[in-house]
Amino acid sequence: MSAVDLSQLVLPAARAEQARTALRAAVTARRDRAIAGGLVQEGLAIATDDLSQSRILGAALSAVIDPDLVLGWKTADGRMVPLTAPQILALAKAVRAHVQACFDREAAILADLAAGGTPDLAVGWP
Repeated sequence: MSAVDLSQLVLPAARAEQARTALRAAVTARRDRAIAGGLVQEGLAIATDDLSQSRILGAALSAVIDPDLVLGWKTADGRMVPLTAPQILALAKAVRAHVQACFDREAAILADLAAGGTPDLAVGWP
C-alpha cells in the first residue's frame, strides 16, 4: 500500500470557505471599479477615482471657506470648465452619493450571498 499525501487534501468545508473568500474579494473589486467609474453631473463627465475624490474634497472645502470661489476644473473627458462654489458643493455631494451607492450595492450582494443567493455581480451598480 502506498502512502497518501494528505497535504494536498482539501476538505469540503475549507474548499467552500475558500470559494466564499474569493467571491467576497470579487465583490470588493467590482465595487472599487464602480466607484472609479465616474459619473455625469450637470452634463459634465466627472472622474471618481480616489485621487479625483481627494481633489473634489479639497475644492469643496475651498468652496465652503470662500462662497465666491470660481475655479477651473478639468472634466474626465478633458474639458476645462469653470465651477462656482455652489457647483463644487453639488459635485462633492454627487460624488459622495455615488460612492455610497457603490457600498450599498456591495452590502446588498454580500447579504444575498450570505442568504444563499446567487446575485449577478455585473448588474445593479451605479
